[in-house]
Amino acid sequence: MNIHRQAEKIPSWIWHREREGRRHVVLEKSFVLHAAVEQLEMRIACTGEAEIRLNDAVIGHFPEHARHTSTFYPVAGLPGGLEPGAYTLRIELRNTEPMPMHPINMHLHDRSVGCIAYLSGSEGLWLATDDTWEAGDGPAEVVCVWGEEPFGDLDHAPLWFIAGGYGDIAVEPVQGIRVISAAGVEAVSGIDGVIQMNGTAGGRIVLDEVESRNERHIFYHLLKQGEWKERRTQQKELDLSRMPELLLELPHELNVRMQVTNHGDSEIGLLWNGAESLQELRHYDGCMTEWLAIPPGSLSATNPQGMRYVQIYVSGDDGGTFHIELRLEAAGAALNQVGQLQTDNDLMQRIYDVSVHTSRVCHQIGLWDGIKRDRLNWAYDIYLAAKTEYSLWDDYSVLKRSLRELGRTPYGYWMNNLPSYTLWWLSSIWDYYFETGDREFVWEIREELQRHIAWVKANADPCSGIFMPDAREAHSFIEWSPMGTSESWACLNAIYGMTKSQMKQLADHMPELGLQWDEPQAELKEEQFIGPSYALLTSVIGIKSGYVGEDSARRFLLDYRLGDPLTPLSAYWLAECYSEYGMHERAWAVIATVWGTMLDAGATTFWEGIRLAPSSDIHHALTTYTAYDSYRMSLCHSWSSTPVVWFARYVLGIRALEPGYARIAFEPHAIGGLTAARGVIPSPKGLIKVEWKLEDGRMIKSARIGEAELAGRA
Repeated sequence: MNIHRQAEKIPSWIWHREREGRRHVVLEKSFVLHAAVEQLEMRIACTGEAEIRLNDAVIGHFPEHARHTSTFYPVAGLPGGLEPGAYTLRIELRNTEPMPMHPINMHLHDRSVGCIAYLSGSEGLWLATDDTWEAGDGPAEVVCVWGEEPFGDLDHAPLWFIAGGYGDIAVEPVQGIRVISAAGVEAVSGIDGVIQMNGTAGGRIVLDEVESRNERHIFYHLLKQGEWKERRTQQKELDLSRMPELLLELPHELNVRMQVTNHGDSEIGLLWNGAESLQELRHYDGCMTEWLAIPPGSLSATNPQGMRYVQIYVSGDDGGTFHIELRLEAAGAALNQVGQLQTDNDLMQRIYDVSVHTSRVCHQIGLWDGIKRDRLNWAYDIYLAAKTEYSLWDDYSVLKRSLRELGRTPYGYWMNNLPSYTLWWLSSIWDYYFETGDREFVWEIREELQRHIAWVKANADPCSGIFMPDAREAHSFIEWSPMGTSESWACLNAIYGMTKSQMKQLADHMPELGLQWDEPQAELKEEQFIGPSYALLTSVIGIKSGYVGEDSARRFLLDYRLGDPLTPLSAYWLAECYSEYGMHERAWAVIATVWGTMLDAGATTFWEGIRLAPSSDIHHALTTYTAYDSYRMSLCHSWSSTPVVWFARYVLGIRALEPGYARIAFEPHAIGGLTAARGVIPSPKGLIKVEWKLEDGRMIKSARIGEAELAGRA
């Protein structure tokens, strides 16, 4: 795995400390050269008009334009070289139109303006925008690091910027690429993700500019989706019958960049499509569609995107030969997997392994919901994805920076514009503390905790304990499955009750946080959660929150028959409920059916949604509920990696009973016909190594932390 730990060298987006409150900014950096420097290059992106001076000479000017926020543009007026001496690089910026802010992206409220640039040259010259620059009356402040929203990955950046602003994104060759079909091109798949493409071009592909680049977008992925849809429309109007064409399948869905080297004598272009499925590739109007030009003797690269299938059309002089070297690399946070599971149940093992891969690939600049869509930090997705985190990885840096980013949402706004998502974020903090015992991080974000608790309390009736009492007739988003207004409001209040309980526990463990939450528990009836037409998640949340009593919960769980509509999200909660009531075989049946159905459909990562009823097109089957048109659902979604959690708790049998694993339960179960299992669970106390087997119907079990042996409950 190749990792570029050079975050200190990658430029950051910077601005005056007042952010949008200071629209006219001068950024300066002084430096001294002790030797002559040649091979100068400077690139810049910014949110306003920019005039660039080196000492007193104007070397570049860029008018204010949306395109300048998404691409690194070269500064054309640089001299051929610089003599030894003192220099000042000065960027004067005037902004009239900041990046748009909406309640859904309000956690980015202080990232609406920014400038990012670098100056390089021989003799090791490298100046990158960071907080050592001056911004008039004080030092510049970092708005966000390279790769973060709302700017995302800029085009025409140096290849090593793939490391990301935190320096922990690694790349590795994609092995095992399969050539599905090739027409007019000889494709030879070699080692280390390299494919040699040779053939004769059938002419030049001509495409118009895309209008999406003329607008500012609240999220980078919305820019890309608009761009893809425009390019796809243009593609459909082309006659590509004479163009050499190549269709590739990756061994798994991955976040992939392509490096393309043109070994020919003339420029070639690639019109390429990326997709999560063949149905999407063939039918979806918004299928990933991009254009890459490669001059002769040069290398060009795409920014990484989430895909499993790649379709390429080669553009070149009619009758001219081409020789292309295509290298595919998977990008993602460099994670060390310490959690493990080995069982003698093939389906269980496959579900575990694909869940691990799903979790891994969603660790990028943030803990994304998915690597194709939306490539964002969503509070509920993170809440569920983090549960997997604690059973697998030994580094929670990606999780913590994602929680920090969402925590920046100001008072008066809901995270991701959803009340339930603020509640899930608060619950995520308790889960983090409970699983890790990390008081330092919780203390670090105490102001965010206090702010969001205050906003939640401001929307609750202090007498009745009802959350959002005036929203009874409004629909509250809980998940994608259809849910009535009254159901959603009851679920919202049940989540509120669970969150409040967790915050009280956090306050008890860390009184120094100063958290106060004394309102009474809302009175809700069982009948608000259990009913013949209710969504599965409504009943499950009622059970998890305690509003559904034990007898009614047990009766519901015994009577329930798995069926549509549901999601992996609600299926996971159902499995948890079954196991909490000792019905482990029923829990396994849920996981085997829901996640097994995805595997039967060829999944290499687990999906955002699912429909159990067979369909000739999985995308249509996934989009028949409450939102999105055809093909909008994600086939790689971090919240669907949760079987890992269930396996750790109930197959290996390891659960924390107190924060930081101060007390541990060890209660494995021979589920699904298992006769043996072994694995590893990370904990703040060290790696917990578990092994058990059945002998004459009796379980022989062992769990160790270092030299210490666990027996039952520790």
